[in-house]
Amino acid sequence: MNNAIKIFIFVLLTIAFYSYVGQMVPQKITYPPQSTELSADLTPAQLAAAGEEIASGKGTCLTCHTIGSPPEGLRFPDLGGIGSRAASQKAGMSDVEYLAESMYDPNAFVVEGFLAGMPSIGGPPINLTDNEILAVLAYLQSLGGEPTVTLDTVLPWQRDESEQPVSAPATAATAPGAGLDGPGVFAAYACSTCHAINDDTRMVGPSLYDVGSRLTTAEIYEAIMDPDATVAEGYPGAAMKAMLDGTGFYQKVSTEELKALVDHLASQTGN
Repeated sequence: MNNAIKIFIFVLLTIAFYSYVGQMVPQKITYPPQSTELSADLTPAQLAAAGEEIASGKGTCLTCHTIGSPPEGLRFPDLGGIGSRAASQKAGMSDVEYLAESMYDPNAFVVEGFLAGMPSIGGPPINLTDNEILAVLAYLQSLGGEPTVTLDTVLPWQRDESEQPVSAPATAATAPGAGLDGPGVFAAYACSTCHAINDDTRMVGPSLYDVGSRLTTAEIYEAIMDPDATVAEGYPGAAMKAMLDGTGFYQKVSTEELKALVDHLASQTGN
């Protein structure tokens, strides 16, 4: 009898916990950050100003980079003065080429002392268009240098129109309750952009390879819903929250998706 009562109480507490989490998670469909409309006649200085807004907004650049006075243990290089250093960063590349490669193919060249792991900002989850990348490029040139990039600048990494990110209304990654599984949610919300899960590789965020052996289910929930409550050693605070906010995760994810994701992560014990 005592065991039956304990099981009954445990079930009630579990239902209450998931109900509470369900109230925390918005159940509405949202829209992703819209592409910035950039006029073809913008001067390099005007384009740089637009790029500053993109870098601090949709581009989420300041999630992982600082601009001047970097703290110890910075995950990615400080961008202060990058406009004056870019031309000498990689042999055979101009400042424009180096900065462009750093955005389109960021792991082709990794600054000494830092680890690979930055995602291409032209792909998911950030999805900047080529023109937005040009604007950010002009802004980076302006940090210690003089911007020269315009929307007429041609880069070898640019995509044709059919490959450009589309700023169309987005629905939830999967329909709530429709055959959800944890790996599917992990993939749908591009979690692998910042976290390794099949091994212990350090990326933008810590590896989730053994997260289930390090954190309880409740702690995994907290790490997703309030990632700044506890920040893994060696990683910058506010980074994950800014990324999830910037990609609209909290508005798009459903209760069922969140539960499936947490259960999937809890099962990752490093075996």
